Amino acid sequence: MFILGTNAHEQAVGIQMCDAFEETPWAYEKNYVGAIIELVKKYEIDIVFPQTSWEMFALSKTGDEIRKHCRLLASDHELVNVCENKYLMYEHLKGKMDVPEYYLVHSIDELEEAAAKLGYPENDVVFKPPIGKGNRGVRVMTEKTDRFDLLFNDRPFAKYISIDELRKTIEGKELPELMVMEYLDGREYKVNPVLVKGKMLICSVKDRLSVSKKTYFASGVAMECEVISHDESVEYGKEVMKHIPMDYCVDIQLRGGVLMEINPRISTFIYDDNYCPPYLALKLAMGEMTETEVEGYQKNVPIGKKMFRYYGQVDY
Repeated sequence: MFILGTNAHEQAVGIQMCDAFEETPWAYEKNYVGAIIELVKKYEIDIVFPQTSWEMFALSKTGDEIRKHCRLLASDHELVNVCENKYLMYEHLKGKMDVPEYYLVHSIDELEEAAAKLGYPENDVVFKPPIGKGNRGVRVMTEKTDRFDLLFNDRPFAKYISIDELRKTIEGKELPELMVMEYLDGREYKVNPVLVKGKMLICSVKDRLSVSKKTYFASGVAMECEVISHDESVEYGKEVMKHIPMDYCVDIQLRGGVLMEINPRISTFIYDDNYCPPYLALKLAMGEMTETEVEGYQKNVPIGKKMFRYYGQVDY
């Protein structure tokens, strides 16, 4: 296997794991896809494996053009778009299965009205951009927190905000489009299958652990996880994929047994000597492994194995 890595920054640490590296435009820039196609030709690449959401969105959108030159490990763009926009995702599933109560708002007045429908201030509510990455713009709106404790004992990116603080923050500015939804409480599980048109060939479930509730957001980058046996989450994931029939690797996030979001791409995974979902997806996409052969790897899911992410450095 020959791996050509690409990134918009020459100091991408992934360079260390590649046979060759090329700097490209950002995936949201107009000349990104053209740059990828030129590299496919230059290096005689057999398959393109998008990793970030931006890459997956841009490459799946121009999938027909990419596939003139090589294979593409991606779902149909229509489905990728549904997953990338949380409002569209819930709208797509509404009436087909249980989803949280949610509203799309464009002003502070609409936000307050939606929050009231959700039982605020007695109930905490969440607002977030329909399209967003890494908890940007996500806040739990609550009147129950100790502001003194948040100020002096929590990190500066505390996720809680009151309605008065929100009003002051956006005073004189236009509110971006937001989703307001009920606060999902409970444990967070990540369902990670390898799929063909929504059919799960293999699937593992990760329990998101937290060293300290004061240290990590419950969502965003997974810092500590454990592979567990959790049939309920697998069955819920199957139901979701029945209505959004994705291909290859996706990340289905559940909180309190309810769908929170879907990342239509490879996400944080825990691998073992004989269990590596991205590799199996790659072999499947290349036609070098059958669906039945991939299914045979389910018995190798490393139940009980944990992952802990920490900051490191590369000297060069």
